[in-house]
Amino acid sequence: MKLTVLSLSLLLSVISTSAYCGTLHLDKAATGKVRQAADIRYANHDEKQTYQLKVGRQWIHGSCSTSGTGNLHALLVDMNFDGHADLWVTGYTDSQGRIRCSDVWLWDAPAKQYRFNQPLSAIPNLDISMADQGIKGGIPNCGCAAQCFYEDSYAWRADKLIATARREQDCERYREYRLNEKDALIIVKDEIIDSGNPGQQAIDNVKAYDWQRHAKIMRKPWE
Repeated sequence: MKLTVLSLSLLLSVISTSAYCGTLHLDKAATGKVRQAADIRYANHDEKQTYQLKVGRQWIHGSCSTSGTGNLHALLVDMNFDGHADLWVTGYTDSQGRIRCSDVWLWDAPAKQYRFNQPLSAIPNLDISMADQGIKGGIPNCGCAAQCFYEDSYAWRADKLIATARREQDCERYREYRLNEKDALIIVKDEIIDSGNPGQQAIDNVKAYDWQRHAKIMRKPWE
């Protein structure tokens, strides 16, 4: 069974506020063991929602924010498959709901605190599969009358996140990349797209998930 944030019940809606208030205490995880609850708070500013995470005694500003489409969502889930629950904050960055940002805070066991992970956080439309420990991301529509897209696959190797495959398509070409023996992506397919040729149409894009439709909202205790 593929487990993604789209099907988890730990997604959290947030209230509209003019300043950071109402600390949310996350202490239950979808996967992984919670070593320390995550304290998070939100604020709305002109249709843009931001958040802060408490690390130690300090409140740290997150970089992921929404822009006119829905709210930020947060959950505890094991993002690097080490048995510890990590924090995942995500939300749409565009008004059309096509691009979703993520802030991933991995649990640092020796330091006993959450630490921001740039490689995972940089993946647009991040999606995690617990069944096969797969990680994917990409842009389902980057132009060309919705024919342009790219999708990347990742894996953890010795605590390092590496890209293992890529599918991409622009207005003229479709390409596939795979990992070689030196852990480098190489082209394994390169095709010219001729929309005027009935025998060679654009490659179908992967299924795009509807974040808002699948998200299960859990109200906060102070509402």
